[in-house]
Amino acid sequence: MTGGDRFRALVLRVSGLILPLSVGVFAVTLTLSLLGSRLLPLYTFLCISLVFGLLLWYAGYILGHKRRFYFAATFLLLTAALLAVMQWGLISLPGRAIWPFLTLFVGISFMVSGHFRFDRIYPSYAVLAVAFTGLGFIFLLFSTDIIPVSLGSAVLWWSPVIFLPLVISVALWMYRRNKTPRP
Repeated sequence: MTGGDRFRALVLRVSGLILPLSVGVFAVTLTLSLLGSRLLPLYTFLCISLVFGLLLWYAGYILGHKRRFYFAATFLLLTAALLAVMQWGLISLPGRAIWPFLTLFVGISFMVSGHFRFDRIYPSYAVLAVAFTGLGFIFLLFSTDIIPVSLGSAVLWWSPVIFLPLVISVALWMYRRNKTPRP
């Protein structure tokens, strides 16, 4: 076993710990820190996100384009870009407006990792990307008060309008499926 093979094996073993910590714990810690009193300065999160994002991108490259590394790296690099823009004072966002951006970044990360995996837009990744991007966009509209109604009241008002036709359609489909003779 050569040195390069040992390094690749070590990176694969360590990735089981680093990937969940780098994305999940980082996103939760950042959101909680921005919602409450900041325990750490913003540039600390910027540096951590940038360093781990670059390391994971490099790990994905040396291991033969592993999609899980590109997902985490894209998410962390996009988060680092947002934090850099906030740190330099180009935009000012309230703490509650950060997590919708993180949801948008998850959607973009799914698209990038799917593209690196299949060299094209793959449906299972594209559906997840559209879902997370759409949710992030909706959450962003509500958290920045572009839509002046709370998300809870909007869900209570519109859920019957959306789900009632859906339930009726599924019931009719199941009824007709059971009625039609099978060859």
